[in-house]
Amino acid sequence: MTGAAALQRWWPWVPLLVLVLLPVGIRETFYLDLLMTTFMYAAITLGWDIMGGYAGYVSLGTVGFYGLGSYAGALLLLRFNIPVFVSAPFIGVLCSLVGAGLGWIALRTRAAAFVIVTLTFTSIVQLLALNLKGLTNGSSGLYMPLLTLPNNLILLPFYYYMLALLVFAYFVSRAIRGSKFGLGLIAIREEEEKAEGLGVDTSLYKILAFAISVFFACVAGALRAQYLNYVDPDIAFDLFITLSPIVMALVGGRGTLIGPLLGAFLVQPLSQYLVFLLPSSVAGQLHLVALGVVLLLVVLFMPDGIVNAYRSARAGGSGWRGRRQTAPPAEAAP
Repeated sequence: MTGAAALQRWWPWVPLLVLVLLPVGIRETFYLDLLMTTFMYAAITLGWDIMGGYAGYVSLGTVGFYGLGSYAGALLLLRFNIPVFVSAPFIGVLCSLVGAGLGWIALRTRAAAFVIVTLTFTSIVQLLALNLKGLTNGSSGLYMPLLTLPNNLILLPFYYYMLALLVFAYFVSRAIRGSKFGLGLIAIREEEEKAEGLGVDTSLYKILAFAISVFFACVAGALRAQYLNYVDPDIAFDLFITLSPIVMALVGGRGTLIGPLLGAFLVQPLSQYLVFLLPSSVAGQLHLVALGVVLLLVVLFMPDGIVNAYRSARAGGSGWRGRRQTAPPAEAAP
């Protein structure tokens, strides 16, 4: 094995090892919380990109599944005393089944109608959370018990669980990209009618992709609810959770393996710092404005994202500006 091949194979493990060991050297809660939240958004974005990047179907239902996972985790803990760390994967599977059912209905349509259906799903789940007061306590929300850990250690289980979720999302995305299933999704994105003509079961592929993609949002929602020890409709269905995966995937490079990771690790810290630094009276609005500005700049100057722009520049193309590529170039999985 050559040095370059070895580096390509082993480089993902180096940052992972650093992130695993980081809590040993960093005691400031702010930075660990920032990293944990970034892991969460990176995992959600990798999941979103399976549908929005590989298959080319943009979903606005991410926050609907995130909120569903938040309430499911809270209710299982409060009603049946099942810890979220145990229930979260099963909640993800349940949400995937819901996603498959929603996909069976919504993915009979083309991309524009699919966007509307996923947005409608989010609105319905939010209304149910607000109005089923006997179950969800309505706008007052649900309070969850604190973990019985010392204050200086209470963040660590969530940090490592979110990191594990991110690693799992990365390897799922990597496995899909290098498979026949992934090639079928890319064929759907490029020309769905031609993909059908070549024998790709486009309906099945899209339903499976959507079911897999929502898993990560649901698990993240369940964990985040326990971390905050509280969930209500405003927190569970925050608009930022809908917009973030789209912006992060576009910034890094939609339809690539590294792009969603890069976008999450750039956009989320920037957004968090803006919220932290700006006056509290305007922080909630201005960080969304900043997100919109970032998206606008990317669309204008790097419409294919940083990863594809970099590759195009290395190849002597016009990736930084101008002609948009019809598809991201082939990517060798590290």
